[in-house]
Amino acid sequence: MKVLLGWEIGGGQGHIQRLVALAQHLQICGYTPIFALKHYNLRGLDFPWQKLDVPPLPFSGREMSHTFADILATFGFDDVRLLTAHLQAWQDILVAVQPKLVITDHAPGLVLAAQGRVPTLVVGSHFAVPPPVAVFPPLRLPTPAESDQRQIQVIETIQQVIKVTAPLGKLLNGDRRFIFSLPELDCYRFWRKDPDYAQYAGIHIAPLPDRHISPDGTAWAYLATDYPARDLVYNTLRPQHEFKPLHEALSDKSLAIHHGGLTTTIGCLLMGIPQLILPRYLEQQLTAFALLRLGVIQTISNPTWENLLITQAQTYSLQENAKLLAIELQQWNQNFIEKIMNSCFELID
Repeated sequence: MKVLLGWEIGGGQGHIQRLVALAQHLQICGYTPIFALKHYNLRGLDFPWQKLDVPPLPFSGREMSHTFADILATFGFDDVRLLTAHLQAWQDILVAVQPKLVITDHAPGLVLAAQGRVPTLVVGSHFAVPPPVAVFPPLRLPTPAESDQRQIQVIETIQQVIKVTAPLGKLLNGDRRFIFSLPELDCYRFWRKDPDYAQYAGIHIAPLPDRHISPDGTAWAYLATDYPARDLVYNTLRPQHEFKPLHEALSDKSLAIHHGGLTTTIGCLLMGIPQLILPRYLEQQLTAFALLRLGVIQTISNPTWENLLITQAQTYSLQENAKLLAIELQQWNQNFIEKIMNSCFELID
C-alpha cells in the first residue's frame, strides 16, 4: 500500500528529515512511501524512494507576515484561480498515486486537496501546524488592517474553492496531527485547547544521549551558507562547524550557535546546552523569544565582532540554567514515532 508524503512551503531540512523518519518506519511495516517535496536536498542521506514533482506555488515576495493567513496569501491562497489550479494539480497526483494515506509537513495545499478523499495526517513544527481556529491569531504586533483583510480573503477563497465551511484551522489539521515541538516553545499553545489538537512529539531524533563536557568546552555552530554574517561569526568565535548528525555534533559542546531551527533548538534544550541564536525568519524569531523567557539563550539580530564576543560570554554564563531545564524536559527526550505510526495504521484501517 502506498503512502504519499508531501511538503510545499518553508525552508530548511527539518521538513524532509521528519518525513524521511516516518517513511523509514512505514517501509519497515510494509508500506510504500512516495514523496512529493519542495526539494530533495538532504545532507548526508541518499534518497532511495519514489519522487514526484510538487505543484508549483506562486510567491508574491511580500516579506512581512502577521498571521498564518498572511503566509498562505503569500503563496496564492487568496486567489480563486490560482488556488483552484493548485489543488487540482494535487488531486491529479492523488488520482495517479492512489495512496491509502497522505502525510504532510507544511503542505496546506495537499491537506486541502485530500479533504474528503484520502485520510490525512498532518505533522510539522508548531509554526507549520496552525491552531484549529476560524481566525488565526497574530504572530507579531501590531497587525495592520491589510493583514486582517488578507485573512478574510484567504478564508473566503478556500471556502469557495473546496466548498467546505468548517473553521480553516481545523481543515488544515487534517484527520490527525502531531506537532514536532515542545509546548514551551509553541506560539499557538494557548489556542490548542482541545487535546486532540495538542499532540506534541518532541523531535524525531530523540532520545539524545547525556553529554559529558567541561564548563569551558568547545562551541559548535550550524549556520546557513548564504547567511551574510557567517564568516564573521566563524572568524570571531572560532566554533567547530563540521556537519555531523546532531547527537554527535553536540556530544561534547558547551555552547551552540545557530539560527533557531526547531530540531537543533530542542536538541540543545534536551542536552542542557546554552544557545546563541542568530534568527533569520519569523519562526526563528518566535522561537528565540520563547527561549529568552526560559533563560537559556542569548540572541543577536545584527552581529558585529564586538557584540558576538560579549554575547558569547553571556551565553556561557547560562550553562547552569540550561542544565536544570534539560532535567525538567526529560519527558520529551524519547521517540514518539511509534505513537505516530499507530495513528497512521488507524487512519489506513
